[in-house]
Amino acid sequence: MSETIQTYDPRRLVEEVAALLVERGLRPDRDGGSAVERMTAASTLLRNLGIMPTVAPEAWLDLDGQQGYNRLVHGD
Repeated sequence: MSETIQTYDPRRLVEEVAALLVERGLRPDRDGGSAVERMTAASTLLRNLGIMPTVAPEAWLDLDGQQGYNRLVHGD
């Protein structure tokens, strides 16, 4: 019997957790820390819950002329 693979967008999970924390009276600081670390943590959590972290293909398109890449890799 084949089992259906469950998928979820880790970016969506980060946003939903931040909203939940605000709802609980906390003030998450999205500017503190790294977006890469947040994505990695969300992806790890999903995998540990048996859910495949997936991002829509269009989310990986380079629409900012490599500014995001340069910021991540070179810090500019």
